[in-house]
Amino acid sequence: GQKNKSMLLTLYSRIKPSKYISNIVIATTKKKSDNLVFNECKKNNIAVFRGSESNVLKRYFDCAKKYKAKTIIRLTSDCPLLEYNLIDKLLVEFKKNKCDYLSNVHPATFPDGYDVEIFSFDALKEAHNNAIKDFEKEHVTPYIWDNPKKFLLKNYSLKKNYSSKYRLTLDYLEDYFLIKEVFNYFSNKKNYFSVSDVINYLKKNKEIITNKKY
Repeated sequence: GQKNKSMLLTLYSRIKPSKYISNIVIATTKKKSDNLVFNECKKNNIAVFRGSESNVLKRYFDCAKKYKAKTIIRLTSDCPLLEYNLIDKLLVEFKKNKCDYLSNVHPATFPDGYDVEIFSFDALKEAHNNAIKDFEKEHVTPYIWDNPKKFLLKNYSLKKNYSSKYRLTLDYLEDYFLIKEVFNYFSNKKNYFSVSDVINYLKKNKEIITNKKY
């Protein structure tokens, strides 16, 4: 991430300037190993909620209920390049279309690592009350996007498909090096950089992607 900042804090600082988000809550688990996340949030004055480890749908529902959220934006901490401008654009679309669920992943056109899902509390409640499969509980939203007759679903797409071209999500060590490379490049230039800035940078610097450092 940015100089000496954890990926979580980096992501937080990139979504904090949003014009429309009223609350950012880190929804973590009650596992002992997540004490680190909990303590980091407390230290930095970030709202944090602890819930079920395996039933992430329940964790989201309990968290949304506690914070009286009407609209929920689901972001995952393995996507540190996400930024507020993209989220705000999707929120505007969500409101404009009066939909129950909007994402940029069905189908995906954004680089992997820019996943955003927005849904209403009512849709989340219905999923929480009716989801049966483990997969639905573990991944929060499958019940919603698998029921197009129940919910009004919308997708936000780019004109070109970059989803299989660029992988900017953090699972492996080589992912970390690539993401770090992107942050290092932009931190010398500007604090804020968008998804199109990153795509243009990667287009011009193809060797970064092929040059795996692991």
